[in-house]
This record gives sequence, structure tokens and C-alpha cells, in this order.
Amino acid sequence: MTGSSAQPDATPVELVRAYLQAWNDHDGPAVVATLVEGGTYVDPTLPAPIGGQVLADYVAGLAAVFPDLRFDVGQLTAEGDRVVAQWRMHGTNTGPLPGVPQPTGGTCDLPGVDVITVGLGGIVSVVGYFDQKTFVEQLDR
Repeated sequence: MTGSSAQPDATPVELVRAYLQAWNDHDGPAVVATLVEGGTYVDPTLPAPIGGQVLADYVAGLAAVFPDLRFDVGQLTAEGDRVVAQWRMHGTNTGPLPGVPQPTGGTCDLPGVDVITVGLGGIVSVVGYFDQKTFVEQLDR
């Protein structure tokens, strides 16, 4: 997918809300549509930032691993072109994880934060932070 279908007059917080809603809808193309052309996403599980179709596929893959995946959004703090979004990821592991031969059936309630930079026409970058150790420990319960 190329380009952004984000509303050109949307505020940074409105763009971030649309981005997070697309994640909750398990809609990879809609996640990508909130980003500007060349916009990127990275989190602790990724070796480098991703965007475009790779990001859309990443969203679909995570939703396949956690079919009940949802992000409960907490505080959104905006300053200039930056929005910090606090969230809690909830989901049950019923699909295969990389390096884990069988789904664990474990659930996660994982707090995290996204630092999101917004530019003209959409999101420029998302940098997600969460504790990978806690994530793995929750799935082993």
C-alpha cells in the first residue's frame, strides 16, 4: 500500500486514535493507511523498522497468533508533532509463535507505550516499547 488515506486536517491525537483502532480491528492495510508514504513502525521484537505491506502482514500475523488481540488505550499525551500512547495489549495465544512449536494457550496483559511522530498527512514513525520478558512469562502461564 502506498500513500496515506489519513485525513489531512486530522490532529495528531485523531491520527493516533485511528491508528490504534485499526490495530484493534486487526486491519493491517488500515494501520498502514494512517502512515505517510515511507512511514515506519518498530517494536522490541523487530530487528529494524518496517512499513507498507510488511507492516500490514505483521498486523495480520499478530492477529493470527492472538485472534482476540486488543489494545486498551490509556493516556494519550501530545506535544507538537509527538504523541505518547500508553496501552495494554490483551490476547490469548492460540496460533503459532516464531520459535514456539505449539500455541501456549496463555494470555497476555502487557503494558506498553508507543512514541508516535506525526507529520503532514499522517504518522511518520511509531516506536513501541514493552517488556519482552514479561510477554514471554505471561504466555507460559
